[in-house]
This record gives sequence, structure tokens and C-alpha cells, in this order.
Amino acid sequence: MDRAIFEDLDVVIVGGGICGLATALALHRKGMKSVVLEKSESLRAAGGAIAIQPNGWKALDVLGVGSKLRPSTILLQRIREIFLNGSKQQEEIISYSNIGETRWVKRSDLIEALAQDLPLANSVVADFLKLKPKKLHSSCGVRGFTYFPNGHGFAPEFVQTIRDNTMLGLALVHDNQAFWFVNHQWHPQGTNLLMLVITVVVSENLLLQKPALA
Repeated sequence: MDRAIFEDLDVVIVGGGICGLATALALHRKGMKSVVLEKSESLRAAGGAIAIQPNGWKALDVLGVGSKLRPSTILLQRIREIFLNGSKQQEEIISYSNIGETRWVKRSDLIEALAQDLPLANSVVADFLKLKPKKLHSSCGVRGFTYFPNGHGFAPEFVQTIRDNTMLGLALVHDNQAFWFVNHQWHPQGTNLLMLVITVVVSENLLLQKPALA
């Protein structure tokens, strides 16, 4: 980007993720010039889904994108947590009425909604700032979306099942799509990756083939 263009800007934002784009859009709404510098060749729209709660929706409404996202989401009513311990099962239900508006949104939908009216510039800013490389954490997981042409029939709730170091989650994005994930705390010693793969396959079948009761 030309140096003269930079000098004409009020703010330069490093990183085209959710926070960077939201900041740029907020400045844009206030009439301040800004540019988002992103080292990738395009916006990082890939990813799963994220849960947005009341404060998040208030911010999105102020930014002018809340109304664009709500039609493609489901208003959840509760969280259902299932804890497995051997042959014992304990279940806890938390109503979202005590929390407020909660919806799961595809990350790509959120990124695209925030970025629609913003200029984007590629840069090698990460190398220039000598940012540290990503750190590896002792966990692994898989995630994905499942599309139901005729509707999924699940109750409007977020379900997560926990057993030892493994968590399974099912979140509804809209009437025809569900986001699911499996997270496992990984340890170099004593970890059976084959069992994790089996857990993933079985978990997807359990979560997605049998609709929950309303």
C-alpha cells in the first residue's frame, strides 16, 4: 500500500479476524478512516460456529449486522450437559431465560457480515512485527457441520457430553444445519488416538441421527 494512503488514515488495524473487522466497522460507523491489514491472501472465513450471547448481540446490533445474522440462526432455549462416569450418567439443564439471547453463528457468516463494507489490504505485517509462532496445546479435536435437507428436528438447545478428558458438543445453527465437535485433552503418553477416532464416529452418529425431544 502506498505510504500516502497510510498517512491519510486515522487508524491501521492489524489482523482481519472477528475483533479486527468489528473494530474497523465500528470506526467506519463513526466516520473514521481505517484499513485492515491481513497477512493471508483472503479473509479467514474458515472455521466452525461460535456462540454469541446477549452482550455480543448488542454489539452486533450497534454495528448494524445483528439483523443480517439472526434470520440464519436459531434462538436457543437451554443448555443440556451430560456427565458420564462409568455406567453412571448425570444430566443438568440450564435455561437460557436466565442468560438472555443466545444463538450459534457460523464463523464464515459473521466474518462476511463484518467485512462487507470494509477495505482490506494484504501485508506481511506478522513478519514485520516479529510475532511469535503459534504454540501447541495439549488438546486435539474435530468439528464439522451436518446439513439436514428436511430439517434436523432437534430441540432448540445446546448439548454437550463430558466424559473424563473428552467433550462432545452439538449446537444448532439453523433449522437445517447443526455444528458438532469433539475435544480431547491430549497427553503424549497413554493416549490412544485410534480410540479418539472411534469416539468421533460414534459420537457423530449418536448426536445427529436421533432427534432430541422438544
